[in-house]
Amino acid sequence: MSEFTSGNLILTTYKHIVQKHNTIHVEELNNKWSVFITESTGASEAVPEDIMDITQEAPVLYFYNFEDHGWGFSIVQRGDVIATFDFSYEQEEIELMEYVQEKFPDQDHIELLYLSPDSDSFKEDMVQELEQLRSKEDRVKALINRLDVTAFSLFELRADQLEQLRQLLELENLSNPQNQYQLVEEFKGILDIEEMSWIGADRLE
Repeated sequence: MSEFTSGNLILTTYKHIVQKHNTIHVEELNNKWSVFITESTGASEAVPEDIMDITQEAPVLYFYNFEDHGWGFSIVQRGDVIATFDFSYEQEEIELMEYVQEKFPDQDHIELLYLSPDSDSFKEDMVQELEQLRSKEDRVKALINRLDVTAFSLFELRADQLEQLRQLLELENLSNPQNQYQLVEEFKGILDIEEMSWIGADRLE
């Protein structure tokens, strides 16, 4: 069974702010962090809409980890998403399917890519075409462009922690397929949120 974790993190010193709002659940994750769940906090990459009032008073880190699919986070302050990161393990496959759909709108892209007798050679050709348009490095650069590591200073991270985050989320690491499943655990370690595992609206019991 794959892990599906999603929740809203806030410094425990601001826990009293969360308790004033109509949240489903709030608990201390550890001495520094608390996690809370709202009505719209689900297994999604999207920031829950009903946390915005809380972010008027304190910054919130929305974090998710869908073990076989990807992980990411968003930092929200005063109703604005000021930093976001969505690392999908399936992004290349998704982009390939979208490309084939766009190029052959009158044909079944699933059949073209996976079911037809010549699907292997067809897929290889499409991958090469797509790479000529946009390389994996370009895709990773686009991902990093939406990320502002300095935003983590809102959560009282030390200078050395911020530097560790910068190094972790750099182009070389994100482009290395051997690292991709380790990154989320290293991220959690740097932030001291190792306990943020198997947490979500469906696991409140």
